[in-house]
Amino acid sequence: LLGLLLASGFCAVTYQTAWLRLLRLIFGASTAATAAVLAIFMGGLGLGAWLFGRRADRAGKALELYAGLEIGIALLAAASPYLIEVVRTLYLALGGTPALGFWSGTALRLALTALVLGPPAVLMGGTLPAAVRAGLNSDDYGRRTLGLLYGLNSLGAVLGAVVTTFLAIEFLGTRKTIWLAALLNLLIGIAARSLARSANPGVTAEAESSGSEFAAEPGPESETPIRLCLLAAAVSGFVFFLMELVWYRMLGPILGGSSYTFGLILAMALLGIGLGGLLYGVGARARQPTLSGFAGSCALEALAIATPFALGDRLAFLAFSLRPLGAAGFTGLALGWAVVT
Repeated sequence: LLGLLLASGFCAVTYQTAWLRLLRLIFGASTAATAAVLAIFMGGLGLGAWLFGRRADRAGKALELYAGLEIGIALLAAASPYLIEVVRTLYLALGGTPALGFWSGTALRLALTALVLGPPAVLMGGTLPAAVRAGLNSDDYGRRTLGLLYGLNSLGAVLGAVVTTFLAIEFLGTRKTIWLAALLNLLIGIAARSLARSANPGVTAEAESSGSEFAAEPGPESETPIRLCLLAAAVSGFVFFLMELVWYRMLGPILGGSSYTFGLILAMALLGIGLGGLLYGVGARARQPTLSGFAGSCALEALAIATPFALGDRLAFLAFSLRPLGAAGFTGLALGWAVVT
């Protein structure tokens, strides 16, 4: 299951990067156009997690649900290049943002992006809840399982961002990259379905029943108002993607406003998420979740966000001093970008 989630994260960000590349050819490379694509993609993930998370709790075999979601993603992703051609035709026929104005053009971009990205993104959002439900272990109340699966899924996304941005699209082209990821996604779904059918029925029933034990088990987290947890999660997600766009806006003049810069920023952000999830999963048994621990992590996050602003123009001077590394070829240039980001 860990391997499947790693490969699933790879495919998801491969799609995101390739879709963003194709849609930028239609909508333009502005921050507003990029934000529209990200908003639809992340909104679909959130909606899918909410819809299929409930279904996973009621599913008799959550692993089969996970397999079905992965197969559905593969089929929709394989069809997406053709849908993008439809989007291109509609957008040009309506005149785009120059003819409609900023607000109407933004609404049109959101609607057309939802046509392509919405359905597969919703299915992607349901994969993690279904996988966590399938691998839930009552011994650790699910926190360890969630941390490990989420961490590996994010690290797979890092690989997807790097490979797609710097290798696959350059050598295979955008469409072939999407279709190759769709084929891998299909194999993930087939492997998950095979794993679900070959699982020991007794073990499966025990794992499925562990969800009720997790829900009923009293612990420190049950003392925390659920509304506070949901609000904190929403604010954290808002801040993270707000900062991702801000970082892209800040680093664009320094590193260049190309898709390479965006892919590198995305990879670095996902790397942090993946390592954080793995560290939490590894140490979940050694400590209990507390509000003070959550507050401390938020304070450290705020400090890490504020530090680059405090450095000011020093980042630009650092980037300028690292320019000679570009003479070393791709490796030196990538190393310089990684240091600055």
